Amino acid sequence: MVQAQDPARAMWGYFDGTHYLRLAEFGYVDVGTQAFFPLYPAFISIFGRLLHLSYFPVAIAVSLVTLTLSLVVIAYLWPRSRWWVTMVILLFPTAFYWGTIYTESLFLFLSLLFFLLLKRKSYWAAAVVAGLSSATRLVGVFLALALIVEVVTKRRLWRSAKPSDVVYLIFISLLSLSGFLFYMAFLNFRFGDPLMFLHVQTLFGAERSSDRLILLPQVLYRYLQMILTVDPTTWVYQKIWLEIITFLGALALLFTQFRRHSAALLAYLLASLLLPTLTGTLSSVPRYVLVLLPYLSVPITANKWARYGWVVFSTGFLIYLFRQYVGGAFVA
Repeated sequence: MVQAQDPARAMWGYFDGTHYLRLAEFGYVDVGTQAFFPLYPAFISIFGRLLHLSYFPVAIAVSLVTLTLSLVVIAYLWPRSRWWVTMVILLFPTAFYWGTIYTESLFLFLSLLFFLLLKRKSYWAAAVVAGLSSATRLVGVFLALALIVEVVTKRRLWRSAKPSDVVYLIFISLLSLSGFLFYMAFLNFRFGDPLMFLHVQTLFGAERSSDRLILLPQVLYRYLQMILTVDPTTWVYQKIWLEIITFLGALALLFTQFRRHSAALLAYLLASLLLPTLTGTLSSVPRYVLVLLPYLSVPITANKWARYGWVVFSTGFLIYLFRQYVGGAFVA
């Protein structure tokens, strides 16, 4: 309906956006919508009803407000390099997703807030934020992993854990997974399948596997085959290169900065990068990597000319990918 009335407006709600809007209005009534976690559409529904506004502008507002809040948290996490981190996340080639009806902005804010609280050793508050994150996207469960690693390493529980330490760790772990666990309980109660969010993935194409795990070497071999067989004049061929370069680039940045990060952050970053590969495809990695950029971009380079070059290249590529997206192509 929005597409027919105002195509320029509708483009901000392409693809997943339509599902989030339907979830906000009708709940989980459509088969396949179970793939989308509930917190973001819940916010859209709540604010839309409270403010008596249509869900479309409310969804955009939620994305933009949480993006703005993310920039504030970035200033606290990286006071010396906040401008560079901000530039990277706003000019990355897929950065247009920050302003669309996707969970990227909300999840970025929650994950940044989590690591700020972790840095300040506010573990219970961090667990609450992790719980909200796990109700936003599946990778939110890896914030719980990060919290567990942080508590165990900082308190050195691997040496001598008291019964009270074990109880503390169990409760804080459950709290940090609460959103995910509640969503699984809801799916089991409503549809009889607590893992339905995984089992419906095949409905969305993209050659995702939901019945078995695909190892990374198999995924890379698939992409090599596609590079050798797909027509290089097509958008599909360009997208293959976008996905593989983004994934390998992020992985390379992670390993080159291995010693700079805490064990908790490394666990989160590595798990978040590898999770999409288990479905057998890298199709959404150029978008998924957005929420990881702040942690990967801080020490990239101190050379100002290299930074200028990156800004020019990335801005041009951002414009190109946005044109593809506006034209109806699935970018990530």
